[in-house]
Amino acid sequence: MDMPDEFKHIVRIAGKDLAGEKRVHLALADLKGVSLAFARAAAYAAGIDPFVKLGSLSKEQVERLEDVLRRPKDYGIPSWMLNRRKDYETGEDLHLIGADVDMAVRADIGRERRIRSRRGIRHELGLPVRGQRTRTTGRKGMTVGVKRKEVRIREEAAKAKKGEKG
Repeated sequence: MDMPDEFKHIVRIAGKDLAGEKRVHLALADLKGVSLAFARAAAYAAGIDPFVKLGSLSKEQVERLEDVLRRPKDYGIPSWMLNRRKDYETGEDLHLIGADVDMAVRADIGRERRIRSRRGIRHELGLPVRGQRTRTTGRKGMTVGVKRKEVRIREEAAKAKKGEKG
């Protein structure tokens, strides 16, 4: 393992600047779509110790690491570690990183809205999508408290009285 002649404080991987002072697996986890477990697996697949500082890697090692992130299946990373299995368009197991994650999520939500599925409708209405309760939580606006009937009648009577005076 050759050591580069100088330490890089900023390393660009997958279109994002990463801190060279961090260890490889922790720095890679800063990328959107890369978990700690996947980052460590990618480092091992690239033949790099995940516990060395990212800034101490040579240019070739950084390129190999980026290639593993781009094509993880070709380097023996199992499909259960990938973040987009059975892609809707291609049917393949993919791993998306960076802006691709946001684009895929947006496309999925748009498709659900177009086909008028239950999830798509709840996305449109701004309601919880995954079956959470809505009786007490997730309230926006004026629907905050629940009042007893007698209290509500007294308040409405007081408002009506105030309206008559003014």
